[in-house]
Amino acid sequence: MSVRSQLVLLAALQRLDERLRRLEDEHRQLPQQLHPYEQACREARQALDQLRAELAASERERRARERELDECQAALAKTQRKLREVKTNREYSAVLAEIAAGKERIEALEEQILQLMEQAEQQRLACEAQQQRVEAAQQELARQQQLLQVRQAELAQRLREEQEARQRLVERLEAGLYAQYEQLVAARGGLAVVEVQDGTCGGCHLKVQPQLVAEIRRQEKLFTCPHCRRMLLWPVQEPAPSADEACVVERAGQRRPDDRSSL
Repeated sequence: MSVRSQLVLLAALQRLDERLRRLEDEHRQLPQQLHPYEQACREARQALDQLRAELAASERERRARERELDECQAALAKTQRKLREVKTNREYSAVLAEIAAGKERIEALEEQILQLMEQAEQQRLACEAQQQRVEAAQQELARQQQLLQVRQAELAQRLREEQEARQRLVERLEAGLYAQYEQLVAARGGLAVVEVQDGTCGGCHLKVQPQLVAEIRRQEKLFTCPHCRRMLLWPVQEPAPSADEACVVERAGQRRPDDRSSL
């Protein structure tokens, strides 16, 4: 197989390797796509936990007020019974004041209990609404996980196909040339084979000497860029030569003076 055919195969291998890298990157990054949905679930559950904690605190406070109310009502009944046992006006007035204070406290407790019951009801409604948001977030996460699994399977299949195609390409390459390609790929960011365009290297974009460009065009042997050491390939669709190249090709094609006598 000619040098040019080998370089064309290497260029095809390089394009395939680039596709493989993109597929592998996408496959590796797929789980990250779930992060926003997982975060939404966590935040929804945290909000629900907070609402439930507030509801529990309201319920504890209401029960505490109810116990105090029971105690106040029992104390009031006891005080009212004392009213029948007093002997003096002074004692009578003191007991009446104690009864009035007891009734006032009972009234305040009943109001607080009512407010706490209303507050707890609102909190229960908020918990129910938040529970629905939690379930919706979990359902969306489950849906995204299913989509992710489908995409992972698709990518895994494509990776297998591309890797098989790569192996077939590698088998057609000379071992030494393939080893050089692998070294350049590792050293040059995945770009080992580049075309010569307008007299410049397609990798480092530095000028290549016109004489070397003329030799690369014939592609009779492997040439590398004198600046970046990448393998140089003449484009498959050959562009018109630049002015410098044209001069070199023209000089290379001119006869030597002593050749004229043979005509």
